Amino acid sequence: MTGIVSVVVCADGRITQYFWAILNNASYIYVSFANHLYGEVYLNLYFFILEFVGIYEWTARNVATNDESDVVQVKELSRWGWVGLTILVLLGWLALGWFLTRVPLLSSTLDPHPWLDALSVVVQVFAQLLMVLRYGASQWLLWILGNVAEVTLWTINFNPIIIALWFAYLINSVYGYYMWTSKLQKESPATAGS
Repeated sequence: MTGIVSVVVCADGRITQYFWAILNNASYIYVSFANHLYGEVYLNLYFFILEFVGIYEWTARNVATNDESDVVQVKELSRWGWVGLTILVLLGWLALGWFLTRVPLLSSTLDPHPWLDALSVVVQVFAQLLMVLRYGASQWLLWILGNVAEVTLWTINFNPIIIALWFAYLINSVYGYYMWTSKLQKESPATAGS
């Protein structure tokens, strides 16, 4: 439930989403470890750490612009930013997929779905980074891709509760894309790329 609250509040661009995200990450790490999905464990450890960076980044931007609301200022990737991001995602997916097929780091068993788990993890790593840095539509497109991968992964593992959770995240990602795209259109051209 904390994850749903977090992503709904995030889709509205509110800094308070980080409180709910921290609670969600801690519980999701436990569930993923119990299911031997180590890519998911690593991903949520990363999320947990970046939640604190996000609090700072989102708050600092509002302080710098004298904006006293808890709504974040958003920006967008350039065409070359997308090219670089695509290359990094592909390289990260290949590297993590290879790693998960060979290295039982947290236990004696290997990840049962290393390539799908790796795709989901790498896409969400970059989506989280873009979110922390306030990139609007860019991050939501990655969240949509990552959520589709998660729904598929948990369907293979057949956990109906987690499938429903990721399906809700997918719906929210579409909503977030719409909301953050609307915010970008409302901003002046001078602040949209900063």
